[in-house]
Amino acid sequence: MLFLGLVFMFLQEVIQSFRLESGQGRQEPLAYLVPLPLPGSPKPSQAALVDDEFLLGRDPASDLVLDDPLVSAIHARIYRQGEEFWLEDLGSTNSTYLNGELLSGPQKLTEVAVITVGNAVVVFHTSPNSPERKG
Repeated sequence: MLFLGLVFMFLQEVIQSFRLESGQGRQEPLAYLVPLPLPGSPKPSQAALVDDEFLLGRDPASDLVLDDPLVSAIHARIYRQGEEFWLEDLGSTNSTYLNGELLSGPQKLTEVAVITVGNAVVVFHTSPNSPERKG
């Protein structure tokens, strides 16, 4: 019986080491934001990695700076609770919209969501096919 217990513990360690080597045990950001450029804007869009908390706003201290006069200094935040991501308006002047609907309180984000703050549009996604995850 003791022998079987030791074999079982050994196999658990081997399986865990394979998971770590293949990246399954690695702590990686699970979500991304892609700002869509405004018409006439020369800036190309780049994916931003979302960690436990992510601030959107016009203020340079924001994690994603949105250069639009209709965006508040600190407009909204995305935060993680467990494996879920949530969007919250932070008392902005011009509100936050999720998939075209006015955000009235914290709202859980789906795998792909369109967030509108002022004139700025940002796409949130957790797709494993993200260019960030490919390379």
